[in-house]
Amino acid sequence: MRHSRSLRHAPVAVLAALLVAGPAPSAVAHGDTIAFDIVTTQPADGHIRTVATWENDNDPVTESIAGTLSAVDVNGRSLGPWKLVPVDGAKATYTTRQVLPPGRWKVTVDCGFPDLGHGEATVDVPAAGTKPTGAPTSAPADPPTDRPAAEPSPKSADGHSSDTSSSAPIWAGVAAAAALAGGAAFLVARRRRAGR
Repeated sequence: MRHSRSLRHAPVAVLAALLVAGPAPSAVAHGDTIAFDIVTTQPADGHIRTVATWENDNDPVTESIAGTLSAVDVNGRSLGPWKLVPVDGAKATYTTRQVLPPGRWKVTVDCGFPDLGHGEATVDVPAAGTKPTGAPTSAPADPPTDRPAAEPSPKSADGHSSDTSSSAPIWAGVAAAAALAGGAAFLVARRRRAGR
């Protein structure tokens, strides 16, 4: 009778032991440290994005994160710490509501929940209206080439251009004719005087 009772209570003892031990720690496989990878080293909008992964197996951190981002520029100016907020539609990706102004920044990301985490990188925030380094820059537009530099001179009936340089002989002829006419008029007037 006692033997059957002990057999009956054995499963209860096993269950109690499991409850005391707690569920199998599946998170242990991930480790207890989070790595932050800065994925926007040249953010055109000033918003830094960072991806959180477990250091042991590089799985994405799917739990909510309590973390901050701080930045120091080359002149020693510091900004933050700013609270990390999740990026909509991007798994394990975080950013800040604040933006970094243009310049070169050393960015540091830290978190304390669900575990300790850290990441840092140097980022270059371009000035407004400029493209990040490495992006193709648009070349200035070439002047239109569909119109010739100068309008061609109209052709005369004999096929020669009739521009101002080609009309020079015509003006020379007109001037010579006027000189001849003047000379003839002078001779005629002189003969008339002599006849008197």
